Amino acid sequence: MKLRKLVSNSIFIHMITIFGFLALWGSIASGNSMLLLFVALSFLGAICGAFIKVLDAIKEKK
Repeated sequence: MKLRKLVSNSIFIHMITIFGFLALWGSIASGNSMLLLFVALSFLGAICGAFIKVLDAIKEKK
């Protein structure tokens, strides 16, 4: 349950999104295509965290 609370934290979601943008910038600047894996993983983590946050909000309304 602690992991679910951490992943759905707004600050955590924004931080991993920022890390994704930094990895994207690094990939463009250096031409290293392996950094695109970290971009995808970072954005997937942010989407999952936001989805958990939405599900928790729906559960609270019921």
